[in-house]
Amino acid sequence: MSKLIHKYRILVLSGAILLAVLSVGQFSKLRINPSFNDYIPAGVGNRAYLEKLDSIFGGSEKLLLILTNEEGIINSDTYDRILKLTTDLHDLDGVERCMSLLDVIEIQLEDGITSFDPILDDIPEDPKELSMLTQRILNNEMGQRFVSQDLTATAIILSKSTKVDDNVIVKEIESVIENNPGTENVYIGGLAYVRQSIKSYIKHDLITLLPGAIILMLLMLYFSFREWKGVFIPFVVVILSIVFSFGLMAIIGWEISLITILLPIMLIAIANDYSIHLINLYQEKVEYSQDRSMKDIVIEIYYELRKPILITALTTIGGILGLLSHKMPPAAQLGVLAAVGIGLALLMSLFLVPVLLSFYPIPKDKKRKEIHKKFFITYVLELFAKWVNSYPKRVIATFIIVTMLSSFGLFFLKVDTNVESYFIGKSDIKKGIELVNKKFGGSQYVSILFKGDVLAPEVLNRMENYTKEIRKIPHVGHIISPSSFFKELSKGMYEPNELGFEALPATEDEALQYMELLAMSGYDGSASQLIDYNYEYARILVSMTDGSNQTMKSILKALGELTEKDPNLVCIAGPGLSKIQIADMVISGQIKSLIMALIIIFVLLALIFKSIIAGLKGSLPLILSSLFLFGLMGFLGIPLDIVTALLSSIMIGVGVDYTIHFLWRYKSEYAELKDSKQAIVNTLKTAGRGIIFNAFSVIVGFTILIFSSFAPLRFFGVLVVVSIFSCLISALLLIPAVIVVSKPRFLEPS
Repeated sequence: MSKLIHKYRILVLSGAILLAVLSVGQFSKLRINPSFNDYIPAGVGNRAYLEKLDSIFGGSEKLLLILTNEEGIINSDTYDRILKLTTDLHDLDGVERCMSLLDVIEIQLEDGITSFDPILDDIPEDPKELSMLTQRILNNEMGQRFVSQDLTATAIILSKSTKVDDNVIVKEIESVIENNPGTENVYIGGLAYVRQSIKSYIKHDLITLLPGAIILMLLMLYFSFREWKGVFIPFVVVILSIVFSFGLMAIIGWEISLITILLPIMLIAIANDYSIHLINLYQEKVEYSQDRSMKDIVIEIYYELRKPILITALTTIGGILGLLSHKMPPAAQLGVLAAVGIGLALLMSLFLVPVLLSFYPIPKDKKRKEIHKKFFITYVLELFAKWVNSYPKRVIATFIIVTMLSSFGLFFLKVDTNVESYFIGKSDIKKGIELVNKKFGGSQYVSILFKGDVLAPEVLNRMENYTKEIRKIPHVGHIISPSSFFKELSKGMYEPNELGFEALPATEDEALQYMELLAMSGYDGSASQLIDYNYEYARILVSMTDGSNQTMKSILKALGELTEKDPNLVCIAGPGLSKIQIADMVISGQIKSLIMALIIIFVLLALIFKSIIAGLKGSLPLILSSLFLFGLMGFLGIPLDIVTALLSSIMIGVGVDYTIHFLWRYKSEYAELKDSKQAIVNTLKTAGRGIIFNAFSVIVGFTILIFSSFAPLRFFGVLVVVSIFSCLISALLLIPAVIVVSKPRFLEPS
C-alpha cells in the first residue's frame, strides 16, 4: 500500500477512468425487455404450450381498444368511428385479425336460403327500431363480446402477430386512434400494451429514480461526515460500480427488466458502505494526528480496516448470490451483476479510496472540531450501551417477543404475480385494465386445447358440456367455444321449429357442411381462432374477470378437474397462466435463496471467527429480521411477487455487515481493555457510528423506490427500509446483549 500511495496513485486513477470509458462505450447495446414470459425458462410449462398454440392458431395474444361514451355507443357517430378504426387496423402488418361490433352476424334460414347478415349495418333513427337493435345485440352471443351490458362501451379485439414487437404495434394503433378522432374516450388493453407500458415505465424509473437516489446519498453523506471529501469519494465508488455493472450487462447481452431497476439502486445503497467505514476511521484518526501526513494516516486506516471490509464484502456478495437459486433468469442475473458491482466497489474501496484520500491535506484544527462535535447519534449510542450493559436479558427477551408476535403474520402471507396489479393511480393503462375486466370479461384468456377428430359429434358434445360447466365457475368472463359456434351456425341450416335449430351437428359430415358454408360466406376467419384449417385441433377460449393469482389458480384447478379424463385434451394454457408458473418459481426461489444465503453467511462467519458458535450467533439477527419482515408483509397484505421475493437475499447480504463490523471492533477493544462492558461502550461509540452511517446510506438509497411507477418496487423500497433498520437495531442491541449474557469464547483475545 505504501508503494501504491507514493508511486502508483496516478496509474490507479488512470486505470479506473479508462475502464469507465470502455464500459460506457458498451451502453448502446443495452435493451429493455418487459416480457414476463421470459422469466420462465424456454420450453418449460406454460411457455412451451403457448408456443404450440401460436403455431396452430397464430397469435394468441389479444389487444383491445375500448371506446366509452356515457350517453351510449349505439349511435351514428360511434358507428362511423368504429368503421374507420377497424378499416385502418385491418391494414396493420402486426394485426392478424381485427373484430368489432361490425363483425357480429345474424345467421338465419329464409325461404330455404342461408343468410349471414351483419347485425349492425346502419343506425336506425326510429327509437323503437333502435331499441329492438340494442336488444338483438345484447341477446347475440357473439355481440356480447363487443358491448358492455349498459351499452356505454364497445370493444375492438385485435389478434397480435408474434412476429411484431410490442412497441411497433402499439405505436401504430395509437397513430390510428389519433387519425380517427371522436367524442368517445379510447383505452387500450391487453398484455402487449401492458408490456409496452412496463417498458416505458422502466425507462422513466431509470431516468428519475437514479438521479434521485444519488442526490439523497450525497445529502446523507454530507450530513454524516460534514466535509466534502466524505461526499466525493464514496460518490466516485458508487458511480464507477454502476457504470462497470451495466457495461458488463451489455457485454454479456443480458436485457434490462423490471427487476434490473433494482441494480443501480442497490449499488447506490451498498457500494459506498466500505468507503464510509474508511472515511469514518479517517475522521477518528485525524482528530489526534496533527503532526502526521495524510499519506501515513491513509496507510494506517487501510491496514486496520482491510480485513473487516474484505470480510463484510464477501458476506454481502455471498448473501446476494443466494439469488442464483431463483429459477427466474432476471433474478439470477441481478444476483451476478450486483455481486460483480459490489466486488468492484470492494476493490475500489481498498485501493482507489486510499489513493484519493492521499491527495487531500490534513484538516485544520477548527475543521476537526467541527467534524467531531458531539452529535445526536452519539447520545443514542451511549443510551444503547447503557441498556445493553444494565438489562441484557430484557433486551434479548424483547427481541424474541417481537419476533414471535410478528411471525403470526406468516399465515397471512400471499403470492401474487399478477402484472395488472403492478400499476398505480389513475393512469390510462390502469383505467383500460379495469374497463376490460369489468365490462368485457377480462383480457386474459386461457385456451383448452383438444386434438383428434374434433368435428366428431362426441367431441363437440363434450366441449358443449364443458362450456356449460365453465359458465358456473366464479370470475369467468366470456367463453368462446366451437360448440357454441356450431349452434349459432345451425340457425342458417334449420328453421326455428326444426329439431336441428340451435343444436350441434348430428354427424361429422354435417359439421363439415357447416364449415364449408362458413367458408363460402367469407366468414371462415371467425372460426380459425377456434378450429384449425385441417380440423385436427380445436380449443375453448375462456376469459377471466380477475387476474389475481388466487383466482387464476382456482379457475385452472376447476378446468383441470373438468377435463382431466378427456382423451383428446392436449393442454390448458394461456398468456395469463405464465404468472402462476412464475408464482411457483417465486415461492421456490424465495425458500431456496433464503436457505442458501443463511448457509453462506453461517459458513463465512464460522470461518472468519474460527467458531461454529460465531456462525450461529452472527446469523441470529438475520433469522429474527427475516421472520419479522415476512410476518409484517402478511399483516400488511403485501404479497410476495417477482420483486419482493428478492428481499431476503439482499437483506441478509447487507444486514450481516453490521454484525461483523461490531464483532470485529469489539474483539479488538476487548483485547485492549480486558473489560467486556467498557469494550461494548467503546465499540458502540466508534464502530457503531460507522454502522449507523452505513445503514442509513442503504436506507436512503432504497427509499427512492417509493416514487417508482410500479407497486412492487414501492413495496420493496418500504420493506428494505424496515428490514435494514431491523438488522441495524439487532447489531447494536441484540448482539451486544448476547455478548454480555453468554461471553462467547470466540471473542476472547487469542
